Amino acid sequence: MSELEALPAEERQEWLLARLGALLRQADWQHFVCTPIVLPRPEFFPDRFTRSAAGVLRLVRRLFRYADLELGAEIELYEGRPPAPEGPVALGATHHHEGAAGLFLGIEAGVARFGADLALLDDPGGITATLAHEVAHAYRSHHALCVEDHDLEEELTDMTAVFLGFGVLSANAALRHTSEQIYDGTFRSRWSVQRLGYLSPQELCFLLAAQVHARGAGREAVLACLGTNQASYFRAALRWLERERPALASDLGLPPRASWPPPDSVATLTRALDDTHDELERDEPIAPALPEKVSNAGRPVFRVWRRSRADQAALALPIGIAGLVGCVAAAMIHGAGIAAVLVASVLAVRLAGRRRRPCCSEPECQALLSRAAGTCPGCGGTIAGDIGRPEERLAAAEALRLRAGG
Repeated sequence: MSELEALPAEERQEWLLARLGALLRQADWQHFVCTPIVLPRPEFFPDRFTRSAAGVLRLVRRLFRYADLELGAEIELYEGRPPAPEGPVALGATHHHEGAAGLFLGIEAGVARFGADLALLDDPGGITATLAHEVAHAYRSHHALCVEDHDLEEELTDMTAVFLGFGVLSANAALRHTSEQIYDGTFRSRWSVQRLGYLSPQELCFLLAAQVHARGAGREAVLACLGTNQASYFRAALRWLERERPALASDLGLPPRASWPPPDSVATLTRALDDTHDELERDEPIAPALPEKVSNAGRPVFRVWRRSRADQAALALPIGIAGLVGCVAAAMIHGAGIAAVLVASVLAVRLAGRRRRPCCSEPECQALLSRAAGTCPGCGGTIAGDIGRPEERLAAAEALRLRAGG
């Protein structure tokens, strides 16, 4: 990927840096340089997540803590069509349109109200990034940073999410590729691309790189958590900023680094939430959070002949007991017979371990298959043939695709 493809257009670079400098003058600049960049790792989100209003509310409150927002919060879940606004729409509130994944509904009496689509409850990355964007709306509303132009306000909200430390979450959600393989006698691949946010992935990674460059720290931790494309955009932006804007912190109006306060502690920010909302813990989940069964319906899987270690272990004990009895009997008859009995016992155990059974090639499934089965009973995949080892399944699937295409 060339630098031209990985970077925003030149005029957009200037716009982003100018707007970022303005935001730092309007808001608390210390947040930009001292608050941890939130990473999609368990240590940053220690709270139990349930597929319910209570689970979403806990996530909002955790994001509030990172954003240093001392507000109450309410959440309303909806399916497909967002709830209609009650009364005039507050400045900075998200527009209500069908298909909106999340909403900021305004702040009343110190309580920020949000909405979230039920479909997001099955997508931890998507709901976290969506709510981070909505929390950025709440931050802008609470600090009177909102502008009347809706499209501009949405772009500035994306920028504010980076400012608050949500840049990795936003950048990863800005461009998400998913693939699906379908096998129905032929082999087909289906790709989909999902976009969240209003700034482009390159622009979000440019802002994230500006934050890391200004801090002079955090590069490797950020790179480790970015998607493949986003990591390329981030590296290109960081190289460009280091080359073209070596004094970026000063250009943005930040004071000398020696005068900055110490970084905020992740341990402090991830301490347990208070019990203010315990009554919501009794809410029934929208759908039980049961382990999901792996489904490969319509996709090719393969029959792998695995050694049955379980059979070997199960037979080892009785064979060992029989061997011990044989040794006692052999000792009574002739001492030399003990060695022969021991050798025979070891060979019996090893032969038991050589038995092979056909299993599904998918690591998450590994269901037992019959020779005549056409579909895996465990994951529903279409059995497309036999392979020697599970590691060969991807190459076999690719070969199958090429044969079907050729």
